[in-house]
Amino acid sequence: MARFDTLTAALDAQSRDDRSVIFIDGDDQQQALSFAALGRRAAGLLGALQRRGVSAGDAVILFVEDNQSFLEAFWACILGGCVPVPVAVGVNDERRRKLLRIFGQFDGAWVYSTARTMERLDAFAAAEGLTDAHARMAARLLLAGALDLAGGAGNATRPAPDDVALIQYSSGSTSEPKGVVLTHRNLTANVAAIIEATEMTDRDLALTWMPLSHDMGLIGCHLTALAAGATHAVMRTDLFARRPLLWLRKAAELRATVLYSPNFGFQHFLKQYGLKGSPGLDLSSVRLIINGAEPISAELCDRFLREMASNRLRAGVMYTVYGLAEASVAVSCPKAGAAMEIMYLDRHGFSVGRAVRPVTADNPQASAYVKLGRPVAGTRLRIANEDGAPQDDAVLGRVLIRGENVTRGYYRDEAATARALTADGWLDTGDLGFLTDGQLVITGRSKDIIFVNGQNYYPHDLERIAERLPAIETNKVVAVGARNARTGTEDLVMLVLHRGDLAGFVPIARELRQLINQQTGLEVAQVLPVTQIPKTTSGKLQRHRLAHDYELGAFDAIVAELEPLLDQADAVPPAEPGGAQGTAGQLKAIFDRLNPGRQITVHTDLFKINLNSLTLARLHEAIDREYPGRLEVSDLFDHPTLAKLADCIDSRPA
Repeated sequence: MARFDTLTAALDAQSRDDRSVIFIDGDDQQQALSFAALGRRAAGLLGALQRRGVSAGDAVILFVEDNQSFLEAFWACILGGCVPVPVAVGVNDERRRKLLRIFGQFDGAWVYSTARTMERLDAFAAAEGLTDAHARMAARLLLAGALDLAGGAGNATRPAPDDVALIQYSSGSTSEPKGVVLTHRNLTANVAAIIEATEMTDRDLALTWMPLSHDMGLIGCHLTALAAGATHAVMRTDLFARRPLLWLRKAAELRATVLYSPNFGFQHFLKQYGLKGSPGLDLSSVRLIINGAEPISAELCDRFLREMASNRLRAGVMYTVYGLAEASVAVSCPKAGAAMEIMYLDRHGFSVGRAVRPVTADNPQASAYVKLGRPVAGTRLRIANEDGAPQDDAVLGRVLIRGENVTRGYYRDEAATARALTADGWLDTGDLGFLTDGQLVITGRSKDIIFVNGQNYYPHDLERIAERLPAIETNKVVAVGARNARTGTEDLVMLVLHRGDLAGFVPIARELRQLINQQTGLEVAQVLPVTQIPKTTSGKLQRHRLAHDYELGAFDAIVAELEPLLDQADAVPPAEPGGAQGTAGQLKAIFDRLNPGRQITVHTDLFKINLNSLTLARLHEAIDREYPGRLEVSDLFDHPTLAKLADCIDSRPA
């Protein structure tokens, strides 16, 4: 396959009518848009943007949920020499706060969105004291559906390979969002390397549910498949959240050959599969499931493959990779079709500069780690000690990368760029790992990013939210991601400095769990008291020590003592005499069906019982089937009891 110098050249070369993007919006709601039609629609939207005043070089923040609208706007920007800046849309305040802060980093950025998505931003900005930023944004708002599309196609530009093509913000920090600057050369080099590693051709059909605002969804799937001339399907992420079984049903229906999912997706799918099953699928067409974007659980991968074997999914399809936005996604990939390789290591033997200690799988101290392949074409990888010196095979160190695909830095953040790049030009990924037989193994990270539900969260953002509670003092709470041995994924654990008795800690734990859930949609697995928060001699939090202790069971006794007290505090009040009636009764029946074993009344605050965002999404979908179009997902946040939701439904026309 010829390598393209720019994304524009890739779209021009693959402007064909026999390959398309398929947009999946429901069980029977999908439509295909050919690559040629995508180019034409993008050129038409570019004309509308230019008539509005958008010029080459302008940054355009893409804050839009609909996948087709997103891609048309993305390519309109690329054709016009503008710089697309994808930002994930969400219904919670942290997503709105992040949008405003990213907008504030630019001088005169435009925001492409919809009236429906932006309608709640006014009240939020006023409440947060961000009215100035909101007023500036309102003047630079490009509303889909309100642009002049009748005036003809826009004037396309011809970018140079080293022109900025994309600014990719991580899915993490809202207080200090970092934009990874990626050029056309960065992106096309990595896309070509991914195509080579995965052996993708125009005969493949790819399918992803990952959001296009995420680098794995946009670069790893869409840009790679388009450059390879391969048809690919993009399933709405919220649809996967509500109906995960539809993912593989669509894969079987479309005869997909390449799928994408991080750990979280397998766990979410298997949970529903265990309840409902999805027998009779023919997944024999699948040759690769690209698994990355968060730490990979060998146990979860193995379980998924075993469960799906009856649906004709081959054992060698699990394709475990390593990457990050700073590398334009891919750093290392295994050989396509090779069986997943697992190593067992002594979990107590990790120290930078020391050799790791392999053990047998039955060793009580064994932890399983997946081999993540060799560096992709054009990427160099170094394992270094704390001083930057290269390490031998099987010696743990910092993972450094360099190559054509690696970013030159973060947008308007010289300090972050200086921290990431070494004096001799290597980028420090912040992860720890080692090489064995030329393959990379990641063991953890020197940074404290928390991976939950396929997204990155910065602990200091969650700690900042926690400190809003009067009972929690500044710098007296720690958020960590800790591996759950049962699920193979990462749990969010909050640890609070508390030297009183456990009974006095219960209201703090309940309020903190509720606050984090309301603000971010995250489920806090545990809120635990600690009598001391470990810090370095310079005063920096040592979150990794608390996470390590939690994983080794140091808090098991406290959990066992605290859980009965929390259960008692969460005890449900007596049911309504005669049971709930009318719409509220219907909603109660829906809730009970989706959440067997949870006891609530129609007056229970749903955020006080620690429902995560996936459960809320499934609840909204079930309510929408019963009362079509009467509730938005955001209504669950504004009316957090079934009784209030019932009043909301009854007040709106059918």
